[in-house]
Amino acid sequence: MSVPPPAPGGQQPVGQPDPYGPPPGGQQQYGQPGQYGQPGTPPQGQPGQFGPPPGQYPPPPGQPGFPPPPAAPKKSKAARFILLGIGLIVVIGVVVAGIVAFSNSPASSNAGDCLTITEFTQGGEDPAKADCNDPKANVKIAKKLESASDQCPGGSDAGYDTYSVSGRSSYKLCLMINAKQGDCLTNFTSKTQGYIKVPCTDPTKDAELVKVVAGQASESVCEGTDATRVAIYPEPATTMCVKTNE
Repeated sequence: MSVPPPAPGGQQPVGQPDPYGPPPGGQQQYGQPGQYGQPGTPPQGQPGQFGPPPGQYPPPPGQPGFPPPPAAPKKSKAARFILLGIGLIVVIGVVVAGIVAFSNSPASSNAGDCLTITEFTQGGEDPAKADCNDPKANVKIAKKLESASDQCPGGSDAGYDTYSVSGRSSYKLCLMINAKQGDCLTNFTSKTQGYIKVPCTDPTKDAELVKVVAGQASESVCEGTDATRVAIYPEPATTMCVKTNE
C-alpha cells in the first residue's frame, strides 16, 4: 500500500498516526510495547511496569514488582559474648566443684589429718576430711601407704582400722581412733559402723577410754586399769586402754 505524501506545511495526513508524536486522541502510552497484543499492554501472564495484571498472584520474592525478603536477623556481639560468658561460668563451676571435692576427699589427706567415717564397708559413704576437734571426726590418719596391698605398721596385731582405694589411684590409710582419755563411744564393738562420740551417761555407749598414752605402743601400759581391750598403734606410738560393756 502506498503512503500518501505529506500534507503541505509538513503536516501528517489526516487519519495517520504521527510516528514521532502521541497516539490518536492525545492519549499517552504507558508501559513498554508488549510482545503480544496491543502497544503498551504486557503479554498475558507477564508483569507490567506497575506490577502484575489484575487477578494474578504477586511474583515470588526477589522478582520484579515485589520487594526483596527481609534479611535474617543477626545475633549481636553482645548476645555472643553473653553465651560465651555462660559457657565459661559452667566450665569454671565444674572445675571448682572438682577441686573442692578432691580437697575434701581422703585422696588429698596425709598422716595427722582427721576423717569422718560412717561405715567401714565398701558400700558405705566415702570418708570426708574434718577438723580433728570436730566431734564427728572419729578417726585420725596414722600413716598413708602408697598401695592398697601394703600392710600397716605392726601387721594384724596392731589396732588400726583401714581404708583402701584400688585402681588408677591406689593407696591405704591406717587409721586410729580420734579420741582422748575420758571420752566415751558407741559403735566401738561394731565391725562396720563408724565410731560416734557420746556422753558417758548415754545408754548407747559401749566403750570408755580409761587411759591413753602417746609415745608407747605396749599392752603393759594398761595394767592396773579397768580396760577390757587394748588398741596398740606402732606409728605414731600410741596405746589406748578401753573399757567396754562386754
